[in-house]
Amino acid sequence: MRVLGQLEAKLDAVADRLDRSDEVFAAEQKSAHISRSRIHVRIDEQAKRITEMEKTTVAAGATVAQQRDIIKDLTNTVSKEIKPTIDEWKKIKLVGGMISGALIAVGISAATVAAWAYDWLWGILRHLIRP
Repeated sequence: MRVLGQLEAKLDAVADRLDRSDEVFAAEQKSAHISRSRIHVRIDEQAKRITEMEKTTVAAGATVAQQRDIIKDLTNTVSKEIKPTIDEWKKIKLVGGMISGALIAVGISAATVAAWAYDWLWGILRHLIRP
């Protein structure tokens, strides 16, 4: 009986150890499950972030391409339509400057001729008035 009691006590001890092992194993499984679920959540978040980044990159590329096309169109417009107008305006300005210079020269010449004619006529009038 005594040996049977010892054997029963040992079996109870083994059963307790198994129960504790099962509890520890269950706790570890629960912890592993929580850890794996966190990892899956992080992976899902990373996948979403990567997808959003890809969308942003595609949109940015399309925007850059659109801006490049607009800049090219503006460059063509400037070179074909605005540059000739500016060149013509420069020519008009040059011709206007030359005409202004010529008119100034003609004005100075006319004033000189008028002054000379005035002196000449005054000299003749003085000569005719003194007899």
